[in-house]
Amino acid sequence: MHSSKTDSINVLPLSLHLIPPSTRRLRIAFSGGLDSVVLSHSLLSLREQYSLMLWHVNHGLQSNADAMEDFARQWAEQYDLEFKTQRLKLDPSPGNLEARARDARYGLFAQGMQAGDVLLTAHHANDQAETLLLNLMRGSGVAGLRAIAEQRSLGAGMLIRPLLNLGRDEIHAYARANGLNWIDDPSNASERFDRNFLRHRVMPLIEQRWPAAVRSMRRASGWQQEAYELISQLARDDLARLGRCESFSSHPALDVAELIQLPSARARNLIRYWIEQAAMQPPGSRKLNQLLSQLNARRDAMPSIHAQSYSLRIYRSRLYLVSDELVELDEEYRLVDGESLQIPAIGFNESRTSILSRLGRQDAGQALSLRFRRFEAHENAHAHRLKRLFQKHAVPPWLRPLTPQVFVDGELVALWVWASAYSVGS
Repeated sequence: MHSSKTDSINVLPLSLHLIPPSTRRLRIAFSGGLDSVVLSHSLLSLREQYSLMLWHVNHGLQSNADAMEDFARQWAEQYDLEFKTQRLKLDPSPGNLEARARDARYGLFAQGMQAGDVLLTAHHANDQAETLLLNLMRGSGVAGLRAIAEQRSLGAGMLIRPLLNLGRDEIHAYARANGLNWIDDPSNASERFDRNFLRHRVMPLIEQRWPAAVRSMRRASGWQQEAYELISQLARDDLARLGRCESFSSHPALDVAELIQLPSARARNLIRYWIEQAAMQPPGSRKLNQLLSQLNARRDAMPSIHAQSYSLRIYRSRLYLVSDELVELDEEYRLVDGESLQIPAIGFNESRTSILSRLGRQDAGQALSLRFRRFEAHENAHAHRLKRLFQKHAVPPWLRPLTPQVFVDGELVALWVWASAYSVGS
């Protein structure tokens, strides 16, 4: 634990202009370390304007984790602030533990935010410089080289980092001047973490050679942010022009004929943006280049690129974003009098009466069922008729196993395609 005392400094140049005028509740991410202590102390003068709450997350990974939680609670009591603490149960095994802890922490924050809430974190200019270097070592593009965003949405609220323009030296000076106490997280000294290695080994050498390095990196991140905004606007314009709404897809499809007319860099930019708008992680450059090379495949070809939890699929000159989530369905569902059939996995909720009415048939007690199994040609006489129906109504291959086949008295009579029954015909 640290403390010091000199003449008091009451004001830090925080970026409070980022807080929306309608905000009434500020939540402060509070570890008990130097940065969060300084941030919370510098906000005390705003208690009449905002409801302030310290929000501590106990990761349970350090021997002094409970001591840090106790310190955070005592600090809140000392200044009569609302206090909230939550605990995580993380697997301490190796494998990017730092990133897993961060993701879990922000997951808790996102879940706990209410509409209009603002969460403040104590990231500063040195954190920004370290993140820029880390992302550079990972080969990140423009999005990653923006480093730490000054503000973004978080759950139902908003995340703001009001110290991002201040350096670590300025934060230390404020703490010394105001005699503040804080507690160190021992993991911050472990150089097995990439960020700590940069902080303790690399950054001192860089700043020794280039004293203004942190300020320069902050400016470079700002330029990357501007570049990101420009290419995002370009992608939005391209998506508005190339996007095609399809009744069976929750995401717009891209027109392949127009997509292949774009320069490759612009096409990759559009595809990345398109995937991000679906709250998914874009694939790497290798897979994107592989996809672009497939866009000129034969008209009857249906290539696909698989990513983490989704696929990019081409069908009838459209590029689709398709979830790879496994949907389990029974082979057959029977419909009897007075009951509605609900199949939540595909959003189906219809009664026997409504299905027969859509088919233009009277209820004469006939056997009525929905089937999902795809019969092979040598197994069942319905196979050829089924294939023709799928093609006629442009049902993409990945949706065919999820499309109900309507059987009356054992005969295939219709497909139930997107809440509309189409009869088989001749």
